[in-house]
Amino acid sequence: MRLAPLLLLLLPLALVLVQLLLRWGLQRRTDLLRSAHSYRPPRGRGTPVLVEVDVDSSPLFDCKASPEAPPHYLVFDTETLDVLHEEEVGEDSEPSPLILLSWQVLDAMGACLSEETHLIRRTAPITEEATCLHGISTEEMEREGEELRPVLERFLRAVGEVKILVAHNVRFHRTLVRSELLAVGLPTASLESLPTLCTMERGRVLGFKRRDTGEALYPKLSELFGYLYLHEPEVSIRFRQKGLRDVRLCAACLRQLVI
Repeated sequence: MRLAPLLLLLLPLALVLVQLLLRWGLQRRTDLLRSAHSYRPPRGRGTPVLVEVDVDSSPLFDCKASPEAPPHYLVFDTETLDVLHEEEVGEDSEPSPLILLSWQVLDAMGACLSEETHLIRRTAPITEEATCLHGISTEEMEREGEELRPVLERFLRAVGEVKILVAHNVRFHRTLVRSELLAVGLPTASLESLPTLCTMERGRVLGFKRRDTGEALYPKLSELFGYLYLHEPEVSIRFRQKGLRDVRLCAACLRQLVI
């Protein structure tokens, strides 16, 4: 019976605390969404709202890990001399040479431990079609590119620290990197033996992108990000460098999909 007065005293305090937490959560969501600028293009009635997100400044991508956290995921992305399509890259094919290899090492909660991107110098020029896709010119590659082997060695060291490889279309990107490892005589065992997680496959399971027949389609990385964070697949992504754009988007999707 003596506890009754104490409970009566604590109950209002508990209610105040709950209200403060709810306000904090709403304010946090508001702050995150303010980083995305919404506008309606003048294209007539029924046009969806387009959302623009900057991967270099939005707090949606600001997820730093404690330095003491052990590595768990490696999210990676590749760019090539020429534009490749999924059906063109198989185990026995000769894919276009890599010119950009980017990755993030994440802890088990998806927070970022480290991030790297490396422009790789090649002897052949970059095609105009590929430059339109990733924004890297032949002149930039020749001026700022690194040698291939040291970049691959750094990547393999990162692979050796983690438990799971992650990419949007992971089979495609892993095949490209494997081809380059074989070309310079570096081992492929660690890359091939690690379990993988494909955000493209996970996105198809969600079923938000479909044909008229109802068949689920693979979403683009930007579409998956928009669906998971903003409930709007039509998202415009601003970025300074496409390799970092894709690993940041992929890591953000990973945090929503499995963590």
